[in-house]
Amino acid sequence: MAEAKLGKGAHPLSPFEFALALRYLGARRKDGGIALIAIISFLGITLGVAALITIMSIMNGFRYELMSQLLGVQSHVYVDVRPQLYGNQETLSQEELDTLTAEIAAIPGVVSAGQRIVGEALLNVDGNAAPARVIGITREELLTIERVSAMPQPGEDTGVQLGSMDGFGEGRNGGDIILMGQQLARALRVIPGDVVPFISSAGRVTPTGMVNIRKAYEVGGVFSVGIYEFDQITVFMPLEQARLFFALEGPEFIEVRVEDPDDLDDLRAEITNTVGGRGIISDWRDQNRSFYDALQVERVAMRMIMAVVILIAALNIVTGLIMLVKNKGRDIAILRTMGSTQASVMRVFMLIGLMIGGVGAVGGILLGIILVMNIDAVQAFVSLVTGTNVWNPEVYFLVNMPARLDWAEVMFAAIFGLGAAFLAAIPPAWRAASLDPVEALRYE
Repeated sequence: MAEAKLGKGAHPLSPFEFALALRYLGARRKDGGIALIAIISFLGITLGVAALITIMSIMNGFRYELMSQLLGVQSHVYVDVRPQLYGNQETLSQEELDTLTAEIAAIPGVVSAGQRIVGEALLNVDGNAAPARVIGITREELLTIERVSAMPQPGEDTGVQLGSMDGFGEGRNGGDIILMGQQLARALRVIPGDVVPFISSAGRVTPTGMVNIRKAYEVGGVFSVGIYEFDQITVFMPLEQARLFFALEGPEFIEVRVEDPDDLDDLRAEITNTVGGRGIISDWRDQNRSFYDALQVERVAMRMIMAVVILIAALNIVTGLIMLVKNKGRDIAILRTMGSTQASVMRVFMLIGLMIGGVGAVGGILLGIILVMNIDAVQAFVSLVTGTNVWNPEVYFLVNMPARLDWAEVMFAAIFGLGAAFLAAIPPAWRAASLDPVEALRYE
């Protein structure tokens, strides 16, 4: 009767196998069980999955925020019209440059096209010196860059933080009002209304020789785009004023902003055809190639490292199940003599591994989501405990630690954790199924 009953319930994943797996999983050590090892294995899988989700969410958030902020302030396509660098162009007159700019702006998909001048300068205020990257731009073009020109709402950390754009680009030769990055203003200890001496990287010939051009400009506003490095070095200056300050004949670049910077190939080809031999084309991917590739390498490396952590946690399952097989050898032999098949015995131990992995994966998902949703509190807690700043904006370019939950990454972490537990259960399950009942019961 017992054999018939066992055979009836021994089909794949039968209630009998589930019940036996649960009984073995919860058995205490004195009863030959591995409850403590199972708990440790569960915690290992949980923490591994949670760590993988959290780390990948931070990497995704870092990449997304950084690229979004870069694309929010950088142009998407660059047309370099400096003939002296390439030798295959003729110098464009201002009229020809205006015509080319208008042709590019008329291309479908282009949001704006404007002329730029970019140069280097040294700023010195009461002994506080700092280098600056000066961008010459028209008022109209600057207004299209909302991360710089927008008046922020309460709580927002981008846009004009102090002062305003009033007076920028107005007056003779564009006037003397500039906009300065927030970190640069802090380094120089200046506020809107202060006058800052500029020393140009360009020079002019005088009777005593070549001297650098010097001029003082009034800080009209202090802006922040949320990228520490950009805010630390950037100054926006009226286009005509920049031309005079750097002793140039005219603008050196046409910078283009497009509707979809992620889908740029066709539009870049059309811009290239429009420009012809009048300039050299590049885009934001060329400008940030090494940086973008480094982000991808870091992302893959972190995923591999955390995957190894999960695999190490899964080794506890192997250890625990091998001990369980050894302790339950007599029970396994009795099951076999009562009609249980090798496949049924193997499924029991596979189920134990899957239960640990499944519960651990679910726990890891919940813990990971909680950590990601409260990343600021986690950052503050870790900084408090370690006494260090775990997110230095000077290193990571972003002011705050970002985290962006990607459900594909969550599923990857869960499936990987479950898969690791499944694979870890195979060797001890196979050993249990291969146990010879006669040998196991010989000395009983």
